Amino acid sequence: MYRRGDIGQVARALRILNALRGYKQGRTLAELAGAVGVSERTVRRDLNDLNDADVEIELTRLDGRAAAVLVEASYSSVAITRRERYTLLAVRRMFDVLHGTPLAEDVESVLRKLEQRMTAQERTEHATFGERFAYIPDGGTKEYRGKEDLLDALLTGVLSRRLVRFAYQGARGRTQRGHLALFSMVVHKHGLYVVGRKVSMPLESAELGPGRVEVFAAERFREAECLRGATFVPPSNFKLGEVVHGAFGIHLGEPSEAQEVVIEFSKDRAAYVRARIWHPSQHLDQLAGGAVRLTFTCVNLSPVVSWVLEWGPHARAIEPPALVARVVEELDAARKNYE
Repeated sequence: MYRRGDIGQVARALRILNALRGYKQGRTLAELAGAVGVSERTVRRDLNDLNDADVEIELTRLDGRAAAVLVEASYSSVAITRRERYTLLAVRRMFDVLHGTPLAEDVESVLRKLEQRMTAQERTEHATFGERFAYIPDGGTKEYRGKEDLLDALLTGVLSRRLVRFAYQGARGRTQRGHLALFSMVVHKHGLYVVGRKVSMPLESAELGPGRVEVFAAERFREAECLRGATFVPPSNFKLGEVVHGAFGIHLGEPSEAQEVVIEFSKDRAAYVRARIWHPSQHLDQLAGGAVRLTFTCVNLSPVVSWVLEWGPHARAIEPPALVARVVEELDAARKNYE
C-alpha cells in the first residue's frame, strides 16, 4: 500500500526541494522530516546530495532549531491587503474540520509562506487574527487521524487523474475491493467525500465511457494506492453540479428520477427559511398567517426526510406522497422509543 514515506532517494530529495520552495526564511529540519516521513538525519544526507547536484541550500537556524534555506535568484511576491490576510486566516480556520487531511496541511503551508513575506509589524498583527474569527461546526466533525497516507493517495488520484486501488468498508461493515477513477472531492457536513467510478483493469481506453458514478466517504477507506502509469480521462458528460444538491448533500440519482418536493414552514421559522438558499432549484411562496412554502426538485428523498424531521413541529411535508409517508414512518418509530 502506498505510504508517503515509501519513496526512493531521488524522489525524496525532490520532495524536500519542493518543501523548501517559497519559504524565504527556510524550514526546520524537523518540519522537512515530517513532510517527507523520514528522520532528520536522512534529511541532512539528502540536503548534502542536493548541494552536490549544484542546488544551493544553506544550513541555518530558525527559532533556535536546525533549518535549511533554498537559495534562489528571487522570490515572487504578491501584494496582499490587510483584509485579504484576515480572509485567508478565516479560510484556514474553516479547514480545521479537515485536520489531518492534505487539504488542511496545504492551507497551513500557504499561510506559513505568506507570513515569511510579512514585516515584523504585520506578523504581530496577523498573530492576533486568531481572536477575531471563529468557525464553529455543528453536528460534530469526522476523525481523520491515522489516515494521512490514504487521503494523500485519494487526493493524488483526483489531481493526477490516476486510478486508485482501494479497499472500502461500507456502512454495513462489508468491505469491497477494486479500482477507482476519482473525478472530484466534496466537503459535506464537515466531512470529506470522493466522487468517481469503479473500473475494471486493464482499462479498454483512457477515456471512460458511460457508467454509474458513486460517492465514497473518505474515512471509510481501509486501503488506497495511487497507481503509476494508470491514467484516465473522465467521461465528457460528468458534471459535478449534478452530484451536489445544496443543503441535501451529495446523494446521487438519475435526472429521470427527479421529484418536486413541497414543504411548509411555520411562521416562527419563516424568516430563517427565507434567509438561506437550501437548494439551487428552490422557490419560496408566502402563505397566509406568515408561514412559507418551499418548493424544489431532487433525485433522492433520503436526506430530505432527515431534514424535515430536524424542524420538529415547524415543518410539514406536503409533496410527494412518498416523502410524507417516510416522514410519518420515522416519527412513529421514534415515538415508540418512549412508549
